[in-house]
Amino acid sequence: MQRSTLIRSLSIASVILSLLSVGGPSAAAATTTPTSAPTVRADDSHKYDDQIAKYGDVKDKLIKLVGTRNTRDLGGYQTADGKWEIRPNRLIRSDNLNGLTNTDKTTLANDHHVTSIVDFRTDSQVDYLPDQPIMEATNIGLSILGEKALTDSSALSPDFSDDGGFYVHQLEFSKSAIDGYHQFLNLLLKNPHATLYHCSSGKDRTGIATVLIMTILGMSDQTIMNDYMQSYQTGRTVKESWLNEYFREIKSRYKDMNHYITNVLGFSRIQQRQLREMYLVSTADQHTPYTQADDHTFQDTPTPAKAQTKPQPAPHPTVSSPAVSAPQAPQATPRSVPDTPVPATITTGSADVAVKPAKVKGKIISSKKLHTKYIYRLKANKKWFKDAHLQKKLGHTAKHKHTTWKLTKVERIKIKGKTYTYYQVQDHAGHKAWILKSYVVKQK
Repeated sequence: MQRSTLIRSLSIASVILSLLSVGGPSAAAATTTPTSAPTVRADDSHKYDDQIAKYGDVKDKLIKLVGTRNTRDLGGYQTADGKWEIRPNRLIRSDNLNGLTNTDKTTLANDHHVTSIVDFRTDSQVDYLPDQPIMEATNIGLSILGEKALTDSSALSPDFSDDGGFYVHQLEFSKSAIDGYHQFLNLLLKNPHATLYHCSSGKDRTGIATVLIMTILGMSDQTIMNDYMQSYQTGRTVKESWLNEYFREIKSRYKDMNHYITNVLGFSRIQQRQLREMYLVSTADQHTPYTQADDHTFQDTPTPAKAQTKPQPAPHPTVSSPAVSAPQAPQATPRSVPDTPVPATITTGSADVAVKPAKVKGKIISSKKLHTKYIYRLKANKKWFKDAHLQKKLGHTAKHKHTTWKLTKVERIKIKGKTYTYYQVQDHAGHKAWILKSYVVKQK
C-alpha cells in the first residue's frame, strides 16, 4: 500500500514539474529554436514594465516571427529635430535566422521586401547555426569579431567584458570591426530595398551597427539608447553601461561619433548624406524624401573644419592649425577616403599623444616570443599600438576590472636614443596590441 502511494505521489510530482517547465526552454533550445518576443513576455506580463516605461515598448518595432525573438524594423524612428524619420521596411535588425519557418521567410520577403541579408557572425557560428535562406535574398557574411572570436555569451562574461570592455576592444577598435562596419555601411548605399542585418542574439554586433546607422541618420542619443536597450525585453542581456563605455571611449579619442564614422570607419560625409537621402523621409503627411538641399540640418555636427569657413576667419585664427596637421591622419584612419574632410580632426583629447606616434620611429633591437597564461591586466588610459614600430596607435586602454591578457612577445625598442621594453598582449578573442612593459601588471 505504501509503495503504491509513493508511486502515485511521484507521478503527481512529475506532472507538476512538467507543467512548471512549460515556457522555460533551455539555453540550447532558445538558440536553436527561438520563440518570438511576445511569447516570452506573455509568461509574465509585468516583467518588463520598468524597461518599457524607460526605453519604450519593443513591440512597437518588433516583427512578429516564429523563428526569431529580436527582429525589428527601424522604420519610424525620428531624427533629433523631429523633421525626418526612417523609411519603413528598409533597415531591419535581427538575431540569427536559423529557426525561420516558411511563413517567416514569406513575411520577410513579401511584407518587408528583404533582398539583402548581412550576417555579422563568425564562420564557426554560421556553420553551427546557418541562416535559413530567404527567397531571392543575397546573404553576405561580414564577421565583425574576426576569425578567432568568442560567442556573444562568453565574450560578455564577467571575466572578459565587464564595464563595456567587449565593446571597446572588439566592436570599436579591432581591425575586423572597422573593416566589417565599413563594408556594411557601403552595402546599405547599394540596396534600394530592405537590408536585414544580424548576429547571434541581435544585440551586440547588431546593436553597434544600429548605433552607427542611427547616428548617421541623425537620431538623438536617447533614441539610440532606447533602441539598444529594447533587446532586454526579448530576453537578452544588455546594459546601459556597455554602450556608455563605447561612447565614452570614442568621444575621448575622436571627439564624437561623427569623427569616428568619417575618419576611422572611412565612411565619408558625402556617403553619409547619400545614406540620409536613401533612408529618410519627412515626418509630414507627404513623407517627402530627404534631399541634398536638406542636409544643412547636419552641418553643425561635423568637425572643427566648419570653423574655417569664410564668415569667421579672424575670430578663430587658431582653428586653421589643425587642418595643417594632416600627418596625424594615418594613425586612426584605416583606409584613404578622398572626400573625407580634414583628416586631422581626429583628436585624442591631448595633443602630445596625437603627435608623438607619427614622429617617433621605433627601432627594434631584440625580440622574443612568449607563451604565458591570461594572468595579466593593463593599466587604464595608457597608449598602445597595433605594430611594434609604434606607428599605428590604437588610442588608450580602457578601464577593465576583470579583463585578462596573455603575453605573446617582448621586444626592446630604441626611440630617440633611449631603449624601451614593449609587450605584445593578446585578448581572449585573439586580437593583439603593443604596450609599454610598465603598463602591464601581473595578477597575484
